[in-house]
Amino acid sequence: MGIFDFLKPKISHKKTASRVILVNDVEYKYVKSKSSKSLKITVKDRFHIRVSMPYYLSYKDAETFVFKKKDWIEKTLEQYEFNLIDENFKTKTNNLVIQASLVLEPVIKLKQGKIYFLYPFNSDFYSKENQDKLKLAVKKALYIEAKNYLPKRLDDLANKHNFKYNKLSLKTHKTRWGSCSNVNNINLNINLMLLEDEFIDYVLLHELCHTVEKNHKESFWKLLYKLMPEAEILKRKLKTKAPLI
Repeated sequence: MGIFDFLKPKISHKKTASRVILVNDVEYKYVKSKSSKSLKITVKDRFHIRVSMPYYLSYKDAETFVFKKKDWIEKTLEQYEFNLIDENFKTKTNNLVIQASLVLEPVIKLKQGKIYFLYPFNSDFYSKENQDKLKLAVKKALYIEAKNYLPKRLDDLANKHNFKYNKLSLKTHKTRWGSCSNVNNINLNINLMLLEDEFIDYVLLHELCHTVEKNHKESFWKLLYKLMPEAEILKRKLKTKAPLI
């Protein structure tokens, strides 16, 4: 059964700035904005969809528009599902093991290089509860790995190329792999542990170069390319990747 195989809920269409409709654990948030000139659908993640719409448009018309786009929405949501359920998924040092089990609620375990995710055999694997637990399992594993690997690797590269930074923080970012503040505090995304070593080194060297060159002017790229001649190729390839968690 697709996500649109449901009885349409009866909703009173009062004049409000936003409206939320829940369909099979997927939250559709309709938001009216004076800056919106047309309807726009944004799939934020597996469970949240935003529909931006002009003020003059009715919610009924917006819902009709969304229904017409159901095939595209379902296909986009499937991409998020695949990223989470693929049993071949692995981090730098852990493999993901997914099992339906005789448990009452989702259980996560980290043991001997494996992330075990057990979920009730009579539950829907795609339910919000199961998916949220799975995200927590992967996030926990990524943080542990990042803590064990990134500080040492950053120090190795800093010492090798005579860089100095203030302190390092490990965080979860939706779009950025790393950043460097004006006082040379470096932030690194724990999702780096899903990348190959060459991309990790590229991001680390990129941020270390920012301790000397604070912007992306020609002098910055000249410094980075001097230290890592393949950086220009890695930069282009990295644009095709995105943080998972």
